[in-house]
Amino acid sequence: MNRRSCLLVFVPMLLVTRLGHAGSSEEKERAARMACLSGDSAKGVAILTELFIDTKDSTYIFNQARCFEQGLRYAEAIARFQEYLRVAKKASKSEKADAEKHIVDCEGLLAKQQALAVATPPPAPAPVLTRQPAAPVPVVAASPPVVQQVNPQPAGSSGSGLRTAGVITVAVGGVALVAGVVLNLKVNSMASDLQKTDGYTSNKESDRKTYETLGWVSYGVGAACVATGAVLYYLGQRPGSAGSSSVALVPAFAPGQAGAILKGAF
Repeated sequence: MNRRSCLLVFVPMLLVTRLGHAGSSEEKERAARMACLSGDSAKGVAILTELFIDTKDSTYIFNQARCFEQGLRYAEAIARFQEYLRVAKKASKSEKADAEKHIVDCEGLLAKQQALAVATPPPAPAPVLTRQPAAPVPVVAASPPVVQQVNPQPAGSSGSGLRTAGVITVAVGGVALVAGVVLNLKVNSMASDLQKTDGYTSNKESDRKTYETLGWVSYGVGAACVATGAVLYYLGQRPGSAGSSSVALVPAFAPGQAGAILKGAF
């Protein structure tokens, strides 16, 4: 009688404990899903890491990668998908193929981010203004006015500024041209893949067109910057160019095109 009584008491407690763990996992999964969809990738990945440690289920690693992907953190998403392929020994072929497809998509989106970062130069830092203490006004006796001759600023200093601006502009143009070459190589590679059997998809074709547009934009910006930099450097070497030259670089954009217009008086 005593053994049966203990068994009857123990079984309900075991069921309640298991139900409690299941409910806790569901609550954590819901919290991780809400964090990822709201853009808080760090919180979502932290919750999924805790679930993986508790269950050793590789699906949570896949969900970590998806959380990074939704947060536009493509480099970290690629690393998590690769970790899933390494750990998920019992995953089916379709599950592994899905992870590999996400890796390809993230690599393409990461390349777009890097291309845009290269094509867009960083903004110039704001000048730091320091407040100087007011100097005391000296009291002096009246004296006849004295005419002082003010020497004009040497032309060489402004010419040096033009030459420096020209070198920087040419460097930016070179970076844009390199980005255009890289994007063009990517477009050619994707075009070859699309010609293969079962290689064409609407997503790949859309990505190929996007890379092609970015490549032409990079070529246009690079060529405009190189030409403008050469003109600025030439003006900086001309004698007397400091006070008689007014130059401005105006960006120009059109559908499928990008460049710059050099305006000024010499």
